[in-house]
Amino acid sequence: MSASLENRPQVVSWNVTQACNLRCPHCYLGAAKRAAHELSTAEALSLIDELAALGAELLILTGGEPLLRRDLLALARRASGRGLMVVLGSNGTLLNAHAARALKQSGVRGVGISVDSLDPEKHDAFRGVRGAWKKALHAIDACLAEGLEVALQTSVLPMNHEEVPRIAEFAREKGVLAFNAYFLVCTGRGEKLTDITPREHEALLEKLIAVQARHSGEQDRFMVRAKCAPHVKRLACEGLRRGDLGAAAAVMLLAGAGCPAGRSYMRIGPEGDVTPCPYLPVALGNVRRQALREIWQHAELLQKLRRLELRGRCGACEFKEQCGGCRARALATGGDLFGEDPWCTHQPARRAAVPGRSAVVWNPEALARIAKVPPFIRSRVMQGVEAYAGARGIALITPDLLVEVRAAFARSQAAGHRDQPTTSG
Repeated sequence: MSASLENRPQVVSWNVTQACNLRCPHCYLGAAKRAAHELSTAEALSLIDELAALGAELLILTGGEPLLRRDLLALARRASGRGLMVVLGSNGTLLNAHAARALKQSGVRGVGISVDSLDPEKHDAFRGVRGAWKKALHAIDACLAEGLEVALQTSVLPMNHEEVPRIAEFAREKGVLAFNAYFLVCTGRGEKLTDITPREHEALLEKLIAVQARHSGEQDRFMVRAKCAPHVKRLACEGLRRGDLGAAAAVMLLAGAGCPAGRSYMRIGPEGDVTPCPYLPVALGNVRRQALREIWQHAELLQKLRRLELRGRCGACEFKEQCGGCRARALATGGDLFGEDPWCTHQPARRAAVPGRSAVVWNPEALARIAKVPPFIRSRVMQGVEAYAGARGIALITPDLLVEVRAAFARSQAAGHRDQPTTSG
């Protein structure tokens, strides 16, 4: 990856409040009442300035329910004014047409809204409030009407994992930009929940890859993303090598390859604690006591995460660079942050490592071409191209390779029109 994209948090998730109007059993934050000492408006605005100076690209304002924070619009205006791409993570129950318009005017670019089942009663029972499903669907419509990009988000659980591919197709039919499947990490309030099995986990990832493969093309921007399931990258690499996954779908799935915790991603809690990700309850420091740059650049744990000092199957895996396993799941289930991800079924092969991000070099002409991509998505496009090149054993990225990837998008779009199913599942 080019030096300009290294050593900075490309994506930051910020729990701006712990207050929430729902009582979801899987919540890593245990959100309910507002935390006792949440960052003040002045502290929050200063933090945004630090994030901009550090080179962050995407800021996710979440909670709790972020719309319960009174100064949310001021925070969004400050962040967008500093050049950050601002998105919101919401349960949707408070997001009506007026709120969507206000978010748009404050510079928010997109909203992630949670829908955990196509059955309203099942969703409402999980979220703990009757009518939550209907309000979430209205929120999606309100955001789309205002021109906000929308991601429909689903928490994968035993009660809904069989319908997740149908929810993904429903998301595309609604006209949203992306479907995010959040695979459970049993932390916070969700510590005692039961997860799906490793085999069910992998089978669902294969089905989500198939959904992405059906909807990858130059004119079809729909994205399917598996969160906290980094071994989807290994499955995408294997599909690409077998020839049963097109380049367009592979690049989408490989973008942001590997567990990003502490490498290109960090989380900031309501009271200023910094952790590698929301599901890793390991505080690296606090923004009230330390400069954010100092935490990001010098925290010892982050150095180890960046060096991929992994043990067990993850440490020996030929896909280590692309995947890295979920560090939060390794800690939650095995007590070892650097241990193997127990929800991956792969047995490492005794062969040379798959070329990864560190083995790929951009030539000057390719860098000049990629510089024309809008800044807020450039790093993700570069990561996808690099991972695609690595999976194909290509060490040098040239303009010809970029043309190849772009052509693959066009081919998959044409195939998508030919292979469109006549009935929905």
